[in-house]
Amino acid sequence: MRAKLFLIAILYFIAVIVLAHFFIPPNYDWTQNTISDLASQGHIYKWIMQAGFVGFGFLLAAGSAYYFWQNKKRYFLWLVAGYGLSVLVTGFYCAAAIDPSIEYSLQEAGIHSMFATIAGVCMSLGIVWQVVASSTRRELWTRIIFLVLVMGISALFGLVENHILEIGKGIVQRALYLTGLAWLIYEERQILHRGTIK
Repeated sequence: MRAKLFLIAILYFIAVIVLAHFFIPPNYDWTQNTISDLASQGHIYKWIMQAGFVGFGFLLAAGSAYYFWQNKKRYFLWLVAGYGLSVLVTGFYCAAAIDPSIEYSLQEAGIHSMFATIAGVCMSLGIVWQVVASSTRRELWTRIIFLVLVMGISALFGLVENHILEIGKGIVQRALYLTGLAWLIYEERQILHRGTIK
């Protein structure tokens, strides 16, 4: 039985997120604050979530490279690797401090936000690629559902972040993460069960 490299990366990431919640910054509310805020500037235990971002990103990129090496027709894995590497970078550049009394680097927060956005774009494009590459109706509709969920939740997150809708930003972001991670697990199952997947 072959190792499920994406699943290992995901389980590591989830474990670190859970651990980081035992060392949250003051005033942190998981329904309102994002996962990035667990590694916000000025937080004494930010290194925990930083290790989560870096480790997850590295493991995901390495897994993508391995699967691509096994079958170089799996072009979407370049986008998965881009997603992983972008998440990795967000581990080195932290989000803005959630405590307004703490001074922080706007440049660092901007870089974090930029690579978080790049990660989201890479994942969305990866799903689109797989929608087009689907060889069965079941694959097609499964991937369309993932695409609609990711795009819809992303749009919802934008509305919440701009205070257009009053929903917990932390809840929406976690739903987005879960959807993306579920897609990765689905694609890995396809890779392992069908060696000729595109």
